[in-house]
Amino acid sequence: MVEKAPFPVRPDSVRAADLLGPYDGMVVDADSDRPIPGALVAASWAFERGVGFQAPLAEREVVTETGPDGRYQIPRIDTLPSGLSTRVRRFTVIVYHRGHVGWRSDWRFPSRTPRRDFSQRGNRVRLEKWLPTYPHAEHLVFLGGGTRIRTAAAWEAQAAAMELEGERTGEAAARAGTISVAPAGEGSTKPSGAALDISKLLSDDEIRGVTGYVGKFEDGKLTDLPTTEFYDSRHFKAIGKPESFDVGLRVWRLGSAAAEVQYSKLLADLPGAKAVDEIGDASLRAHSGAVSGLAFLVRERGAVVSLTCGTGQCTEPGMLLRLAKLVESRLPDLQVPVEEPNKLGPALPKPDLPNPVEDQ
Repeated sequence: MVEKAPFPVRPDSVRAADLLGPYDGMVVDADSDRPIPGALVAASWAFERGVGFQAPLAEREVVTETGPDGRYQIPRIDTLPSGLSTRVRRFTVIVYHRGHVGWRSDWRFPSRTPRRDFSQRGNRVRLEKWLPTYPHAEHLVFLGGGTRIRTAAAWEAQAAAMELEGERTGEAAARAGTISVAPAGEGSTKPSGAALDISKLLSDDEIRGVTGYVGKFEDGKLTDLPTTEFYDSRHFKAIGKPESFDVGLRVWRLGSAAAEVQYSKLLADLPGAKAVDEIGDASLRAHSGAVSGLAFLVRERGAVVSLTCGTGQCTEPGMLLRLAKLVESRLPDLQVPVEEPNKLGPALPKPDLPNPVEDQ
């Protein structure tokens, strides 16, 4: 038995869909309407059995990724559980792409309202950009999904844990009536909600002073991840020069425990990463093509810094280290004002931990 689908076969149709499939559609960015390749699409069928008293029986999942044109296809399910009282109860699609809000065919986030725009064929998935005010803990609960979805979203668990820890410490501070201002890295504080700003950690003139470069830079941000309360980036793009003359700076300000985890991820994920003892409490060197990287951990500040420099700009390893030491000397300036609980209440921090892997 197959339940009647609660969604249409096509966006412009009133005819109910076939829960068994097949399904197809396109995933696009909600702002630009451009296709999103590489988005994870997980489709699942839920089965029940029983007459009168019904109970879950099984679930089947098919996982794919969108192609270069943002399109996906889910084939019709070809094997079903046996039994006279067995029924196909529901079908669900989950779409996940880092940097965007997760998408479900049945519910919306963060409103938790029912979704009414899903269709079997010609479905259009519009992914909203992730905002730093969204709670990762609630997002993970909303997503659900099988092993592939949980694996893809596993990085959010760090941010979710920090949110929950911030809730506990914030409530404790409110009960005690404490008010304080603390530097980044002290886990008992709550951030103000303002985005992290690392623009004063390194300047064009300082880069030129270290490397001897005489050209100009176009200053901006690295585009792979958004700025949040816990992360910021700088991209010093050498005008009229190839990427080998660019300098990139990333800073994670996470608290001591999460900073350790973030640094370990860099050591495991960056290409050619090797531990060195050059700066901070722990540091590493990485290299890929014409780009060299130096990352380090400062436990007292709860900070992780990743600095990359093209070999055309940093012509010797010592230049990258001198730039990193300039950044390290200014980390104490990154302070987190803590709000007065009796005025603003125990608002939760909403962190967004980005992917530490740079496309080098």
